[in-house]
Amino acid sequence: MMLEINLLPGAKKGKSSARSFSLGSLSAVGANIRDPWLIGAAASVVVAVAAVGLLFSAQSARATEVESRMDRAVRDSTRYAKVLSARRKLTAERDSVIRQLQIIRTIDDNRYNWAHILDEVSRALPAYTWLTTMEQTTKTPLPPGVDTVPVASAEPVGAGAAAKKKAKEAAAQDTIAVHPPLGFRVVGQTVDIQALTMFMRQMESSPFIQRVTLSKSEIVIVEGKDVTQFELNAEYEVPPPGVVRTTPLVVPVR
Repeated sequence: MMLEINLLPGAKKGKSSARSFSLGSLSAVGANIRDPWLIGAAASVVVAVAAVGLLFSAQSARATEVESRMDRAVRDSTRYAKVLSARRKLTAERDSVIRQLQIIRTIDDNRYNWAHILDEVSRALPAYTWLTTMEQTTKTPLPPGVDTVPVASAEPVGAGAAAKKKAKEAAAQDTIAVHPPLGFRVVGQTVDIQALTMFMRQMESSPFIQRVTLSKSEIVIVEGKDVTQFELNAEYEVPPPGVVRTTPLVVPVR
């Protein structure tokens, strides 16, 4: 057992003064805690933490909703992509059928053009007039469905992407002409100049012939006689509805 003896009389007093100093400091701190600015700062921190928590919760919920909508949109996009692909396929098949029908209709409408021209020219030919030459003057049209744009022009040299795309679209477009232009030349001879005038007038009155013009006329000797040799240019005209009558072909099937 150890005993401590205080040999300094003022030591106890100093200890009490130190204790009183510490109590004063504590009272000062308590006074500072009651400061309104410090309380406001602490309240602001609390409010900020609460706001951050609420915002985080709201953003998490919104992110979950967005992900759900995105997944639903991806599923819908996949389903609609299949539907659009099937629709494009059906549209291409429909366009192909329409194009084939147009080709068949074009061939059917133009296969009797020359028959009508020969019939009308023969009907308009007056007496004492005969023909020596009859030929087509316009360029022979391509078969129906053939592109009229050359392949070389589809890739212009030095052109940009837009020009190349436009050229490809022009080359790929359907160029079926339902009634391509048809011009012809008639060379004949007559012994009467009035017969030539009558021939031209009767040809012009035909519903299948138009733009009859005289390009050349001269006197030639045939078998010792003077005759007038002429050259006419004309074009085929699409007749109005009702002129040509068509009858469906009915084939009995047993």
